[in-house]
Amino acid sequence: MKALNMISFSLLLAIAFACTKSTDSTEPVIDNSTSTVNKTLMLQLVNDARKKGCQCGDTWYPSAPALTWDVLLEKAALNHSKDMYSNNYFSHTSQDGTGAGVRIDVAGYKWKTYGENIAMGYNTEQAVVEGWLKSPGHCQNIMKASFKEMGVAKVGNYWTQDFGAK
Repeated sequence: MKALNMISFSLLLAIAFACTKSTDSTEPVIDNSTSTVNKTLMLQLVNDARKKGCQCGDTWYPSAPALTWDVLLEKAALNHSKDMYSNNYFSHTSQDGTGAGVRIDVAGYKWKTYGENIAMGYNTEQAVVEGWLKSPGHCQNIMKASFKEMGVAKVGNYWTQDFGAK
């Protein structure tokens, strides 16, 4: 009986520990288990375009500084991709009427400027970046020199790329 009580106590302790979020970390906790983006590759592809400069429609954009990955922008992107996937729609405006700025605020990113690209139907990082670079508005977001950070998420075939600067 005593051994059974010890096992029960140990099991409860393990469950309590597993469900407790550490408070000594400064990194935000995000659930990106449903996003399958290769962050390193995505940054490389976007920063390669920014380094070379790019023709976006009728406008040439000169080289721009490299972006860094931001987990809060990734969280905002993930939330939007999950929402589009779960509710079967495709838009920069969520079904509750909110736009990217509000979603980025809710994720905790304190922006001075932001931008968003979305895409649907692409299977790889290379394909979605190529698609965005062929679209003048999306390309302009990628090349905008005032953006310093980005986060990207993919749920199903719904992609969201959020940009920002603090």
